[in-house]
Amino acid sequence: MKIYSEKTNKEYASVDECLAAEKEFDEAIAAKKAAEEKALAERKAKQDAIAAERKADADEVEAARQELIAAKKKFNDVLAKFCQKHGAYHYTIKPGEGLHDLVSSVFDNFWML
Repeated sequence: MKIYSEKTNKEYASVDECLAAEKEFDEAIAAKKAAEEKALAERKAKQDAIAAERKADADEVEAARQELIAAKKKFNDVLAKFCQKHGAYHYTIKPGEGLHDLVSSVFDNFWML
């Protein structure tokens, strides 16, 4: 008599052989599932680490932006006080300053007066 296993889709000569094969099959499935779960957990941990690093970098950028805004406000306030007290303030734009800084400083000062 042959025994057919629905799990493995194979025929076996004895019940013991069938049960042993099904046990091996179940263990292989469990090992595969555990490996998939481990890989998924590793991917999630990696994504979480990347997200945390990105958030830390974004926080650093935001802090620098806030410092820049505060520095520009202080500059504009000091410049406005100077202009009210002494008249126009003249300065030379150095080669290291970018076009954006030039345009920004001109328009920022224009709007402040």
